[in-house]
Amino acid sequence: MRLGIDIETIAVPPADGYLTGFLLRDEIEVHLLIPRGIAHPPPEWSAILSNPIVHEINFTTLAEAGRFMDSTEFSINSNSEQEQGWSKARFFSAYQQFDAQIAPDDAPALTIAERHTAAAYAAAAGAIGIDALVTKRSAAARSDVGDNDVVIMVSPEDAIALIGHYLRVTSNPVVAVARGRLQGGGSWERTESTGTIVNSYMWGVTSAMTFFDFAATHAASARGGPVCAEAFNSILVRLARAARSLDNMLAALSNPLGDRKSDVVEAVAEAFDRELLYLAAAFDIYGRIFVWMLDTSKDYKTIRNQSLDSERFLADHVVKRYAEPLTHELLRLQRYAWICKELRNHIHTGILQVQPQLGRPYGSANSIGLMLDGISNLAPDAGHLDQSHYDALGVWMADPTSFFGTPAMCADVATTGFTLMGAALQYVEAFTKLILCNSTAIDSEPDGSAGRPSRLLACVEVPAGPILLEQPESAKFHRAIFGWHPACMG
Repeated sequence: MRLGIDIETIAVPPADGYLTGFLLRDEIEVHLLIPRGIAHPPPEWSAILSNPIVHEINFTTLAEAGRFMDSTEFSINSNSEQEQGWSKARFFSAYQQFDAQIAPDDAPALTIAERHTAAAYAAAAGAIGIDALVTKRSAAARSDVGDNDVVIMVSPEDAIALIGHYLRVTSNPVVAVARGRLQGGGSWERTESTGTIVNSYMWGVTSAMTFFDFAATHAASARGGPVCAEAFNSILVRLARAARSLDNMLAALSNPLGDRKSDVVEAVAEAFDRELLYLAAAFDIYGRIFVWMLDTSKDYKTIRNQSLDSERFLADHVVKRYAEPLTHELLRLQRYAWICKELRNHIHTGILQVQPQLGRPYGSANSIGLMLDGISNLAPDAGHLDQSHYDALGVWMADPTSFFGTPAMCADVATTGFTLMGAALQYVEAFTKLILCNSTAIDSEPDGSAGRPSRLLACVEVPAGPILLEQPESAKFHRAIFGWHPACMG
């Protein structure tokens, strides 16, 4: 993996976090990008990196840059222990003007100079073959900065998740490497490994899910019995496989849409289908096991049509048993589970249409879009979703693909996959916390009879008020490299 470091904004290796340790690994080829006029990288970087590859970016302002027809052009001087060279990079400065005009009203403001500098660094990174650029610039990871489509700019924190994704899709279970010199000569090396990629996903899923991790690990011994133990383990496996499917989809999206565009689209669509199927299975299993937990005298195998994705399920089995403040977040997250199930159901009735679409109102760059026009329940006039849902799924009105076509509602498939995965993890954790930590009105069955509840319900005693649990360092590390948990979790 070729990782660029923006030295102008990250002048010294970060002392906190996990980034610096990853930069010393053999799998990561570090490139230092320095602004014009700086002959050498800061000594702090030279001290930890052995003979770093340095690229001088000869761009300061748009007015001082050169021109090549309609584009802005500048040079890059590259130096390493083995070779020296230079290359040219170009970008269209008009595109940053367009981005500024269509930026969301609630997004932090970026000056046009900041946008031009971000464009220059993205163009330079693309010209020298860098996979991602680590920077503290305000333009990092902004969807309204089109140059992130050229080479993604990420913060030091987000770079950890990107590296974790790279390790998983290359089947590398080694998550940490430490090296040092021995007194008197020689060196030492210590590695930390998950052992298998299966463990990488399992540990990643549970890293920010304290209550679900407890339930999955101790369901049988904590009075849940073998039925609960098997169900919670099945949910964990489905979530881990959904995360692997999301990784597979993003890995496929890293390929260019060239002559083998159809292969890329098919790989993306197939991986997205798998993510939906596994998430929907997790919701179904959890719905059935919760109904069984309310009355363990029932035969678990005969319980059908109960799922966390159902609004009716929450109304019949959850809302009436728990106080409103406890269920408010569940009702919000259920909508994303419902979206997942709607898309999953469409797989069984047809094929989810996934195809390249122009991703910006300018240029010719394509995104892989999920066409939503054929799914009536997801249409705005159906009334099931509001603007926040469409924004979270990355929905836009795509230009017609034929001369006589009409604009079509389209969702960015990467954004949709990311949103549904994160919401699912948050939903499962919130639901587990609810049923483990709160008493439920078991005697309010629809027929008036009292059930025989599982002793796993309300088995965790917690103090009143918000629950703030300090995660162990290992959980924080695996959460950082997993990357799919929403920031609000934990």
